[in-house]
Amino acid sequence: MNIFHHKHQKLILQCYPAGKATDKKPNSSELSYLLYYASTRRVKLEKVSVFLREKTAHDAARNRTGNLQVTLAILKELIIKCSENLNVFARQACNILKICLDTRDIAVCKNVVKTYGVLCEKLDGALFSGDKEFVQDFTDVSLTLISFGKDSQSSQSQLEWQMISLFAIKHISNCLGYTNNSSKKFIALSIPYLIQVIMQHNNISSLMQRLRTNMNVESSDGTKRLSRVQSHKSQNLINKQIDEDFDNDSLTVTDVNEEAMNALKEFFNNNTTAQISEITRAVVQHVYAANINLDWGIVLLELCVTWIPIQLRFVSSSTLLATLNRMNVEGFSKSNYQVQLQYARYLLGLLSSGISMIGLSISDIIQQLLNLQTDLILKHSDLSNSEIDGLTNIYSDCICNVATHIYYYDQVPDSIQEILIKVDFVLDGSFVDGNQSASGEKVHNLIVQFLDNISKIFLILKNKTSSISRNHVNLEHWDISLGLLAPESEFEDGRSTVLTVQQIHSIQAKYLQVFDEFLNSELVIAAAGSGSSGGIGNSRSAYEVTRTQSKLDPGNASASSEFLSADESGLAGKTFTEPDINQYITHQQNFISHLLMYTDKFFDTYDSPNSELVLLIVTVLKDMVSILGLNFVSNFIPFFHHWVLKLNRTNEFTQSQLYKDTIAHILMYHILKTLDKQYEDDLAGYCKASKLFKHTLDAIEYRKLNKLWIFGLDAGSFELDSNKTNRVLPKDANGVDIKLRIKSENVEEFACGNNFLIVWLHPQKPLLTEIEKSQVSTHMSQFNNDSKNTNHTFLDPLSNGNMNVDGEEPENFVPTNFINHTGLSSDAASSNSERGLYTGLGLGTASDIQTIHSEILQFSQHYQQRGIPYGNNYTTSHLSSINETSFFDDCNGSIYTFGSRQVNSPRVADLKSVMSNNHLRTPNISSRAMENTVSNDSVLGKNLLSHDVDSILAGLESDDEAAFVV
Repeated sequence: MNIFHHKHQKLILQCYPAGKATDKKPNSSELSYLLYYASTRRVKLEKVSVFLREKTAHDAARNRTGNLQVTLAILKELIIKCSENLNVFARQACNILKICLDTRDIAVCKNVVKTYGVLCEKLDGALFSGDKEFVQDFTDVSLTLISFGKDSQSSQSQLEWQMISLFAIKHISNCLGYTNNSSKKFIALSIPYLIQVIMQHNNISSLMQRLRTNMNVESSDGTKRLSRVQSHKSQNLINKQIDEDFDNDSLTVTDVNEEAMNALKEFFNNNTTAQISEITRAVVQHVYAANINLDWGIVLLELCVTWIPIQLRFVSSSTLLATLNRMNVEGFSKSNYQVQLQYARYLLGLLSSGISMIGLSISDIIQQLLNLQTDLILKHSDLSNSEIDGLTNIYSDCICNVATHIYYYDQVPDSIQEILIKVDFVLDGSFVDGNQSASGEKVHNLIVQFLDNISKIFLILKNKTSSISRNHVNLEHWDISLGLLAPESEFEDGRSTVLTVQQIHSIQAKYLQVFDEFLNSELVIAAAGSGSSGGIGNSRSAYEVTRTQSKLDPGNASASSEFLSADESGLAGKTFTEPDINQYITHQQNFISHLLMYTDKFFDTYDSPNSELVLLIVTVLKDMVSILGLNFVSNFIPFFHHWVLKLNRTNEFTQSQLYKDTIAHILMYHILKTLDKQYEDDLAGYCKASKLFKHTLDAIEYRKLNKLWIFGLDAGSFELDSNKTNRVLPKDANGVDIKLRIKSENVEEFACGNNFLIVWLHPQKPLLTEIEKSQVSTHMSQFNNDSKNTNHTFLDPLSNGNMNVDGEEPENFVPTNFINHTGLSSDAASSNSERGLYTGLGLGTASDIQTIHSEILQFSQHYQQRGIPYGNNYTTSHLSSINETSFFDDCNGSIYTFGSRQVNSPRVADLKSVMSNNHLRTPNISSRAMENTVSNDSVLGKNLLSHDVDSILAGLESDDEAAFVV
């Protein structure tokens, strides 16, 4: 019997072949016409979709699986052909899929998931944001598909049902970026099932193998490009094999495992940060909720992060850290401790892995981790000490791994700087007016933990080999932390610290230990790696030129006409012993001077200093002598004179004064022993053979005999630690031991007796006891991460300092403000002119002028041979582009004329004329050159505006100066 059908119904029915076969396919020509008909008008498409749903329900009720297969094929082609009008029949499509799934026929469900994949591919955000009924229908279909893999009871087709669920999950990943609500719902449906399947087929070893493979493939060097292409091809082959096995009902466990990995990869491999964050949390939360092995979960998350685009991988780490910060705001308690521990372990796993995370904000991450440590230790909570220590150690390991996984040159210095700033902040907060918010024990534990973080970083860097170059931490980065040596002296506003004396000593001991680790690992490595293969175009210091030429031919004055490369001259591994590196000599406000200031404050703070701390201080200062050489010595000399006992004034001294005196002589002893080794070519054993070395030993022996020496501070030297020696001390006319004290003239004589030391030592350098605050942050600009600073601009002397003629400080010593001394021996007073020593440009008697004349001629010839920067050949080769007459206001008035082999005979009138300008011009050159300034304490600096002889003589202090002849 013929029944009347509408045209769209007739077209649909004509697509179904006759018969009851289960694997029917639509008639191709009729299907083509139906697609054309449906795509011409929206109203026709709506009629087609409605009748197709009714047809599906009719066939499903009668178990006509063959017709259902045809219906799914028609629906699939409709979605593809009419995708621009998908919103017209999207709900009908979901209903059709749902009806087919309810049959639980494996063959039908396989085709359902294929049609579902096309639907997911063609969907857009408009449907998810504007059609709540569709969202509900689509969610129901998705949930049904995912449930097949979990609920199937048929062992024979279990792999097929699991694969249907896995395919569906992979298709869902295309629909996650439309709305937050739907994305969270789909992630919550998918991630637990994927983890369950992966856990069934992968142990930690297999996950680690995949992780290593992914990390090797993602390598950015050229040798791995082919590997990435090969990996992509092999993955395509795997996917093709899975599809074939799925269609042929021949799936294997390997197919299921690979598809689970592919589905999880699709979730993470996207460019939406919100989606990456949500998926990361879902993985961590499910591993915790399902009580899965934490180590297994950490490796899984690391594997997942390798699938994220490299520029967005940091999002996973940031998500974990943000969750920890949120729990921190809520407060630490036993109720959320395990969750915190779980997230912290995951974070540590990511940060300690070799996964590259471009865009990771190192400073921001470290700041947040430091804040977490601070709140964990200082805030009140019901956590036990062991629980606090557990979380704290994890955060510490996170900080260390962030700092040592190098992404940019300044990463390590920036990381250390962040920690030291936090230390300074916490120390400042420990000084309170009255109400204290944290106990001293907690503050102590926190600061020690911060310092321990730094120690761990240096240890990791020491044991970690990396081909990535980086900048090293410099001394200047520690400037802000020096207050730890004398915290009580930092606050003069009446505030008191919550720390006890024992806690302060513990912090100071840890600080000195960590700083010494820095000296012997990071700073030494930085020095060893600071050399460059510079050629003719590279600026080199006078010290380098001197060393190079003396090795080549000490008597060849023409050796400086050409520069050798650093490798040829043996300078490729220059160290911090190079004089005036980082301007440690010419710039008096530097870290070395600051450290000595705080060391002085440390001893002034305690009447009886802690012996352990004193030993650590001695160790640190001795190591600085070994590493910094003359740079340390130049800054130490003023403090040496300040620390030695004033034996001619009193016989009673405090314990603190005895400590300072003992340390001063220990350091002087080691300086004289060390300098000969550090500058072997320049000193040739001069220091140990000098009068100063003998004088130092005699002064030490005198103190031992008169109970002014503290034993045990230098266990490394038997000569100093032993109380039995055979030295014979000088005695006066009555046979009494002379009170031996090394004065400034002794050091000056030592410096002036050697042509190398005379250039770099400043025997009467003024003592600074206050840090110029603007200089504390010098490391942030001038010195930051640059161990090869060669900014050698010299400064003019502004003041004579606060030294008396005999080198002693006045009784009422006034701290000297920052004075821009050059730091060179040309600034020294000329008290030794009678002894035939060249000490600068100071004048003595008329006969001295002739002596100076001959000495200048002698030393200028010697400098030419040695290549000292004052030599003719050095200036002609390196400064040929500089106008020679620009060095002084009047070339005829100069004692020595650069670029000429003639030495002008000096005249007093010419010298006074030159000095009337208050300073001598220095050439603006980059190499280290002697500054031709008059000594700060020279006669020429006295009463320059006075022409009356009596007034001049009245202002003179020494007999040597009084012999001046006008």
